[in-house]
Amino acid sequence: MAARSTVDRKEKSQKTESRLPLIALTAACLVIGCSLSYVLFWEELSSQMETDDWTEVQGTIISSGIGSDYSCTEEGGCSTTYQPFAQYRYDVGGESYEGSRITYTWANTHIGFRSLAESVIDDFQDDDEIAVYVDPDDYSESVLIQGFELKSLSFPLAVLVPLALAIQPIEITYMVRFARRRVAADTSDSLGDGNWVGPDGTESGPSVPEDWYMRYDGPAPIVESIAGENYAVDRGNGAVPIDFYIEKWGVPEGFGKTSNEKDAIRRSRK
Repeated sequence: MAARSTVDRKEKSQKTESRLPLIALTAACLVIGCSLSYVLFWEELSSQMETDDWTEVQGTIISSGIGSDYSCTEEGGCSTTYQPFAQYRYDVGGESYEGSRITYTWANTHIGFRSLAESVIDDFQDDDEIAVYVDPDDYSESVLIQGFELKSLSFPLAVLVPLALAIQPIEITYMVRFARRRVAADTSDSLGDGNWVGPDGTESGPSVPEDWYMRYDGPAPIVESIAGENYAVDRGNGAVPIDFYIEKWGVPEGFGKTSNEKDAIRRSRK
């Protein structure tokens, strides 16, 4: 029972270690995507961030809605993109002003999702009393969404660029896994009598050749026990010579105390 528990812990440890490169690569791509978005939209971003300390005044929505732009390519493909808009009035220092800027980041952005554009103006309907944020140095400059908020970011900036890069390692990983499963399924009929596809797509079972480990290029097999001059492992025909195992993968955790293992360790160090 204790041996089975040790094997389970080793399997979990190997699975965790195998996921670390994917997690690191995904995080790196996400950082690169965010950085790329920041560089490409630097002017709009910096202008929007500067509104964080603008003065709040009361205003009224004159009109709001969704503008659309229909365009076609030379190849004949056509599409419609959308942009939220709002006209509003506000008073500062006894003077009346009108504005149309929701945020700096949405000023020149059209997107292909009407529902997303509509969500930006949910809180800015005709005749609504709303908060307007005004540049204290120039009352004619204003926005309806202050600072760096989710709604202040246009879709390509906030989501598309970072996530498009971040999901690439995940997509590749699942494509590779899917391909391996397909290959395993396609070759299942050619397996030896009593064999099966074991860890990492390795053919395992009693009909596997005794020298299977010579062609094996996967991670270190999990050692479950010692059988004479061999380690009993979880794949292939279930056995790898101790000399070969230690020479290639080192001493497995929890082992290395028998005379055969000690001799193999000394030989591997020469």
